[in-house]
Amino acid sequence: MTLIQDILYEAVRKHGDRTAFDSMHDRVTFAGFWERVSYIAGALADLGLKKGERIGILAGNCMDYIVYHYAVAKIGAILLVLNTRHTGNELVWALNEATASALIISESHQALLDTLTKQCESIRFTIGIGAVEKAAYSTNELADARRTPAVAANLSDTDPVLLIYTSGTTGRPKGALQTHAGSVMIDRLTADALEICPNDVYLAFMPYFHQAGLIRTRATLNRGATNVVPGKTDPQNLVSTIAKKRVSITMLVPPYDIRLTEIADREQLTFPALRYIIGAGGAGPDHAKRMRVFCERFDCRYMGIYGQTEVTGPATVITGQDYFSKPHSCGKPMAEIDLQIWDERQRPVPAGKVGEIMIRSKTCIPGYWNDDAANQSLYSGEWLHTGDLARMDEDGFIYFVDRKKELIKTGGENVYPREVEDVLGKHPAIADLAVIGLPDPGGWGEKVTAVVMLKDGCPLSLDDVKSHCRNIIAGYKIPQELKIVAEIPRNHTGKIMKMVLRDKLSRLSK
Repeated sequence: MTLIQDILYEAVRKHGDRTAFDSMHDRVTFAGFWERVSYIAGALADLGLKKGERIGILAGNCMDYIVYHYAVAKIGAILLVLNTRHTGNELVWALNEATASALIISESHQALLDTLTKQCESIRFTIGIGAVEKAAYSTNELADARRTPAVAANLSDTDPVLLIYTSGTTGRPKGALQTHAGSVMIDRLTADALEICPNDVYLAFMPYFHQAGLIRTRATLNRGATNVVPGKTDPQNLVSTIAKKRVSITMLVPPYDIRLTEIADREQLTFPALRYIIGAGGAGPDHAKRMRVFCERFDCRYMGIYGQTEVTGPATVITGQDYFSKPHSCGKPMAEIDLQIWDERQRPVPAGKVGEIMIRSKTCIPGYWNDDAANQSLYSGEWLHTGDLARMDEDGFIYFVDRKKELIKTGGENVYPREVEDVLGKHPAIADLAVIGLPDPGGWGEKVTAVVMLKDGCPLSLDDVKSHCRNIIAGYKIPQELKIVAEIPRNHTGKIMKMVLRDKLSRLSK
């Protein structure tokens, strides 16, 4: 049995004097970081928190965020990571749904403290990171008390260590319970894939409330490498940080790759230590072309990934020339992750056929928090239903097609919205769009509907849409209805909220 804190402790023993965190203002060694984790864990235990209780955290990236991650794990509790981009109402919902016992909140979010505590009766006390005036306790005061916890009894690697709510594009968010075992395994697979060593420096650009940010941070610590917390995440600061701190690994999302290249060229900067840029797999030819230019300019490699919260992170990976030659592919399964593509009868499909991605791995979550209905359909035997449709080529590369719940069935044919969106997205009048299925009164099941936000001053008709798609995609895939809207609703991660669109437009058409 191995817990996430056990792996960290081994790194502390080997690399105690090396820098674990560089927060731009000061540096903390592995030994100092572990000491702070232990003191905070002791304080949390003294405050009465016990195994299995949920502790919310609302904060931007900082070292103490990761301190709490490990401290909460040491006492057997579960860290509920809260999205800093959420509204007060959304945060209240998550805290109440998880019946959080305590809330850790940073100085930059303290304006929400009264709202959250007054509307969440389960919260017994609050802890501030930084100067949070109304918090019952401060992190520095708890650490300065220098308490150390008794060894928590009855801990298991199957115990949940994180509670992360999914994006909720098809309904209310679901709370994925990620375990010690799954986290330990995905951290090891990540460190192996990136070949992380003690000389590496990881730039913690991705928010810690995303599992991607936590995984790369833990993987870096586990191998004795340094985490740099950049503070400001504007392109100018990131460029100077990568150069000054000799960053070797980081994640980038569009359009940061473009902006970083522009700034580096203008200021004649190089990134001599940079080895890996991590991003999405299957992002398409335009993205692959940009990343090839970036990698050649800075002599580094690109790693694209596909994964989801229910798999505790990445499930497939694609790197270097593979991505540049197969830009629509999200790669091959990571080591020790079994992946198959099944048809509706739960049988593996042959190469080239579309089916649902099914995953069998220790990284898969045991289930969702307080959601029996979702848990009943999460697994078929040992295989987890991802809800994602894909195909596999003869070489074993995976190509994401669409979300299963977004599939449009019309006249006995299946239409994948993403395929139609890729075609329509090239129309010069369209600023943003979504393709959905709406009930067809003519008895065809659903009709393919394009929901479009136009660029300023650009007209568009249904005939324009059909003409644009003709000879590119089959006739049954071409939208039969056009809806022009002021805005395409998206959630905090940028995903289109198609259920919201579908419900709203269905009501209006009645």
